[in-house]
Amino acid sequence: MIRIEGTDLAEIVASTVQGIRDSVDESTLRKVGVAGAAVFRDEAKQNAQAHVQTGTIYRNIIIKRLEGESDGGSKQVYLVTVRKGDYGGGDAYYWRFVEYGHKFVPRNTRINARTGRKTGWAAHRRAAELEYGTASAPAYPFMRPAYESKKRHATDAMTRTLAEQLARNSRDR
Repeated sequence: MIRIEGTDLAEIVASTVQGIRDSVDESTLRKVGVAGAAVFRDEAKQNAQAHVQTGTIYRNIIIKRLEGESDGGSKQVYLVTVRKGDYGGGDAYYWRFVEYGHKFVPRNTRINARTGRKTGWAAHRRAAELEYGTASAPAYPFMRPAYESKKRHATDAMTRTLAEQLARNSRDR
């Protein structure tokens, strides 16, 4: 007959948990977070290549650490996004138009007979209201499908990285 004392088991579990807590520091959490985010980034890049014209979106899909939401050794927050700059730069300012689709608005050439000027931005405002894909510019999502298809893989990568880091930290002690 095997007899297990509950208090001994509780002490062993508590010491194991404390050992893991001591082994997990900020650099470990960063490596684990980047491992999970890299899975999403790589899948989003692969999805973006399906509709590539210039490669700008592909080159600008990045992993970004959110400083304000990260809290040292207890929490690290990463975001997979597209670097978006101003029009005319090398950044993919238009990535949301590709991801969600948009209504095509032709160049504004009509001149108002009363004022002699081109009409305002009303057509563009109407187009913004009709975002998320139309017959003229359908959506080609690459970020959402990456997230939906790789959730489990990202969790597995983070678990693997955490196990490797815990083993490395326990060897170093």
